[in-house]
Amino acid sequence: MSKERVLDEMGRREVDVLILGREGNARAVSGAHRLFLAGERAFSPGCVVVAETGAVHVLSVTDFGVPADAHLYPPSWNPATLVGRVAALPGVRSAKRVGVDGITPLFEALLTAAVPDASLVDGEAIMRAARRIKSPDEVDHLRAAAAVARSTMAVALNGVARGLDDSGVVALAMEAMAAEGTTTAAFEPRISRAGQRVTVAVGVLRDGWEADVTRTAPEVDRPAELVAAIARCHPGVAVADVGADVHGVGCGYEALPADERLEPGMVLSVSVAGAGDTVLVTEDAPEVL
Repeated sequence: MSKERVLDEMGRREVDVLILGREGNARAVSGAHRLFLAGERAFSPGCVVVAETGAVHVLSVTDFGVPADAHLYPPSWNPATLVGRVAALPGVRSAKRVGVDGITPLFEALLTAAVPDASLVDGEAIMRAARRIKSPDEVDHLRAAAAVARSTMAVALNGVARGLDDSGVVALAMEAMAAEGTTTAAFEPRISRAGQRVTVAVGVLRDGWEADVTRTAPEVDRPAELVAAIARCHPGVAVADVGADVHGVGCGYEALPADERLEPGMVLSVSVAGAGDTVLVTEDAPEVL
């Protein structure tokens, strides 16, 4: 994602510094490719955007998978040391408004002490606005991720048809994903069973961009409910009126309020009746990626 969109949104909201702890947000603004993380973790300042300098700083000791124009600052097991390094970045200590996308009480206390003249504001709103519409280049990345998700799903469904148990299907799916050059899942393949029906959900993170697909065997084709929901993904339609479970995708999960109106360039995960696809909203008919 272009950092200019983030900087423009920061300017519009008069935010001087943006401190990001959520993986999707950090990847979106920095372009860094992060390793897969298992489970939850506490907030840490993984990426810092400074309006005054226009610089993006990434928490890392190596530039592997990090764009050349990003600046690095090293991690520390000591939260006070880490916040001190963030505060020392050019343009941070003089900030008046600092946006955060989530924070723990400890980091809040350390940050307000390190940047005493700043007030903390909602940084997640900035990122949601900046990530909402995808550029043609970003859509190409998402389309490539969707292609891997489709081929991975085909292999997983073949495993279901062969009678493999859940762990066997997951192993086949991850192997197929790796064979496509993608070793990071957006989430581990999810499998649920109800009698003879087996539902499989696959999420792929390719070069930092996410796409997902869900199918139920033995039906495997898109059910009528999903076809109808996708057909309703037109500009101006409210998320609630799509008639399915809908959220945005890009560099990870993007929450969408029920009253949000769809616009061209939005990319959605649309799921209903045991099936789901990644869908691009266009000026014309929605495109299943």
